[in-house]
Amino acid sequence: MSASVSAPRRLSFGPFEADLRSGELLKNGNRVRLQAQPFQLLVILLERPGELVTREEICSRLWRSDTFVDFERSLGTAVNKIREVLDDSATEPRFVETLPRRGYRFVAPVVVIREAGPNEAGAIEPEPSEPPPSEPKANPPRKASLRRIVWAGIAAAVVVSALTGWTVLRSQPLRSIVVLPLANVSADPNQQFFADGVTDELTTDLAEIGSFRVISHTSAVAYAGTHKSAPQIAKELGVDALVEGNVARSGDRVRITAQLIRADSESHLWAHTYDFRLGDVLTAQGEIARAIAASISQTLTPQEKTRLSRPRPLDPDVALLLFKGSFFLSKLDALKANEIFSEAVQRDPNCAECLAGQADALHTMGVMDDHYEAFALARDAANRALKIDHSQAQALMVLGVVSFLYDWDPAKSEVYFRQSIAARPGFAMAHALFANTLVHRGRFEEALAEFKLASALDPVSVVTNLFGWNVYFGARHYDEALRVALAVQELDPAFELARGRLARSWEQKGDYNRAIAAAGQDPSLKAALAAGGPRGYWQRELDIKLTGRASDSHYDFSSIARCYMHLGQREEALQTLEKGYQMRDPLMILWLPTEEDFDPLRPDPRFQKMLDGLGVS
Repeated sequence: MSASVSAPRRLSFGPFEADLRSGELLKNGNRVRLQAQPFQLLVILLERPGELVTREEICSRLWRSDTFVDFERSLGTAVNKIREVLDDSATEPRFVETLPRRGYRFVAPVVVIREAGPNEAGAIEPEPSEPPPSEPKANPPRKASLRRIVWAGIAAAVVVSALTGWTVLRSQPLRSIVVLPLANVSADPNQQFFADGVTDELTTDLAEIGSFRVISHTSAVAYAGTHKSAPQIAKELGVDALVEGNVARSGDRVRITAQLIRADSESHLWAHTYDFRLGDVLTAQGEIARAIAASISQTLTPQEKTRLSRPRPLDPDVALLLFKGSFFLSKLDALKANEIFSEAVQRDPNCAECLAGQADALHTMGVMDDHYEAFALARDAANRALKIDHSQAQALMVLGVVSFLYDWDPAKSEVYFRQSIAARPGFAMAHALFANTLVHRGRFEEALAEFKLASALDPVSVVTNLFGWNVYFGARHYDEALRVALAVQELDPAFELARGRLARSWEQKGDYNRAIAAAGQDPSLKAALAAGGPRGYWQRELDIKLTGRASDSHYDFSSIARCYMHLGQREEALQTLEKGYQMRDPLMILWLPTEEDFDPLRPDPRFQKMLDGLGVS
């Protein structure tokens, strides 16, 4: 049996080196990313090379006696992550061997790298002492004096170098951050929605801090399970630091392990494990956000400190419903999200986050699912949320949308959007939606600036980038709009909304074959185009839109009017728009002010009257 290694600073094995002080794992001198808990397990094995380390010992070292995580699954996950990083195999282990039902053994040689002692190479030798009085004093050799000068110079250089390095680090504060998807290490893989919800909530809390930029969760989720290095992720997202970790839930107990990594040096700036009750999950998230801000020397405003410090207790079942509803809303399944949020609100009518989520789901139903009545319900839910929390950013954003599309009150809409962004400066969706309202009011430069802010906060989100199409197309920057639509399609070829935007861009350019391909290869459109050219195309489009259309529908009047315009039937187009105005089509305010196809109608007093009524004249 090997002797155990006692209190080393660094341990080397194969091409790897574990630095126990910094919690870093190096391969051939380069840092490789290993999360905190797997690293702790690796250290336990490295401390006793060649020995069996029992599962019970590991459990007692990694989890306290009141542990509420599923031990079997968490241990298996940690071992798998170690093997993945070490490129090891369970069947033919080079490093970690599994002893079934007993434990694990580290089978490779481990070398202790000791710090250089005072008489070892690399250490500064002590100065010779003075000879005893009984001996005649010898003239000190010139070499000793020279050595003192050399060592003094080296020492001064080291001090200057250290101070310079410290100054450089201090002069380059961290200004941007991303919370990578926290790994679900719970026993139940169906708890992934909970891990996603915790990640999203932590991102949301950090986004309320105005002094640095926080990448949206919808972009961060693209890096779930990635093997990319911290510098590579940081370069792609344009951030200075990353938060990574894991979430474990068992019954009413939750454990979050998180660490903050500086991207350029891959150094660990902060790490902590939080244990709490499920009902305290929102309160704990605020605590974590404050700790992260403090670790990178970000000073919170009094308002930010108050928001992130306030207790937000929830019934455990309501907390689960909140995260589950948010999960479905992120997938744009607004109907399912509304159903879940409604249950949460029934259980806790005073949950501002649940009411805001419900409002968001309802307004999405109004925009995407032709549920016109949902706009009024969304406004009611948002106002209820704001009575509980007057700075609830999601609720304010919803009121911004409803005021614009449903109430046709652009000025009031702007007030709500600005309040939402003030409450959460890093709210990418609020910036994107605000940009969409501005462009349709003719404020193109402001709209482009807002969209660029949204894109910087949420660079790889298909939804956020698709809003960029609306902005560019509304500003008549058609080439840019086409570029955005093509990029979104590349990110998610199955995203139906993107297909429609791409088809619209090809129509604008007169490339109807590509428009048909983008929209899904409708055979009847292809036949109509082949038989009648562009006129045949637009006549078939009109027939498709009018077939089976409900007489009381509130939607799609603008697109029908476009068909009439391309067929040269201006009066029919204008009458269609007037009908949509009477039915209060919520999407008319998005098309009448900027649609180039309607330019021939603008001199008509009837058209101008509609613009006046929309508040965008």
